[in-house]
Amino acid sequence: MISATFIFKQKSTDIEFETLDHSIEKFVTNHPEYLGRDQWSNQEKGILAVVYYFQSEKGLAALKTFSEHKEAKSKYDKWYEGYKVIISQVLHTYGDGNLDHSILDRSDL
Repeated sequence: MISATFIFKQKSTDIEFETLDHSIEKFVTNHPEYLGRDQWSNQEKGILAVVYYFQSEKGLAALKTFSEHKEAKSKYDKWYEGYKVIISQVLHTYGDGNLDHSILDRSDL
């Protein structure tokens, strides 16, 4: 499993941002490699993190080449003060079974 963590500090949004964001989210969540997502925020710093999980790097590669993603990335400085992306290979997940989370429930990693 691959995770892609998008960490950013937003400075503004507009209709163009909302349209691109919706299109990218729809593309990702409908991709056959998509497994789920998490979202975290650090309100003290004004930073948000979104973690997308894919079965393999194929899902991530599809997102990288998606036209609306490429367009949004070329205009990021209109909407973000800064961003960072962390790509990770998930080796293991485990838990006590009391947290309803599709990623934690995968026993085939």
